[in-house]
Amino acid sequence: MSSIDNKIIREKLSWYRGTIISDSTVIEGALGWRLRTYFFPKSNRQAAIFYWNIINTSHFSFDRKISLYQQIPYFRRLKNYPEIINSLRFVQKLRNAIAHWELDEGMSDTNEVVIYNPSTFKKIKLNNKLMKEFIAHDKLLLNSFGWKYTLEEKYGTLSQKTFGSSRDTQIRAFGGLLSKSGHIQ
Repeated sequence: MSSIDNKIIREKLSWYRGTIISDSTVIEGALGWRLRTYFFPKSNRQAAIFYWNIINTSHFSFDRKISLYQQIPYFRRLKNYPEIINSLRFVQKLRNAIAHWELDEGMSDTNEVVIYNPSTFKKIKLNNKLMKEFIAHDKLLLNSFGWKYTLEEKYGTLSQKTFGSSRDTQIRAFGGLLSKSGHIQ
């Protein structure tokens, strides 16, 4: 394999890591916000404290957010609950792998990047097929958690009526939380 191919493979790995970790962070934020709105449907000081001091901390990991979501009977009764849990676990496992696993230069080529777990030697092939699957999970989760504006912004189909409705409400609610928490004045 040429040095140009190695450079392309490393650039693709960086792109996969950046995209998957960034999009996973958005999904984790959407899940955290969904949990916050379950316990505190209205924005107030208690909602801000709950979100910023409990849900949105390094101590409350993605896994813990998923586990809490699984414990709430209201969510378990949702029609698409199994799909949501499946998608959350898929995203979580892929994010952890992409963040911590190593590049297998010998198995990778310019069409497919292979990463492996140095402890178990399990491998994942990063390619267009995996990204299509990741995007399908991303879309399902953003839609299920009510982040339709983010979904439309990422994947197209923004309409004029979107600008005056849910996104404005999300921004105002999030801004209210920030100001009540003391993170902005």
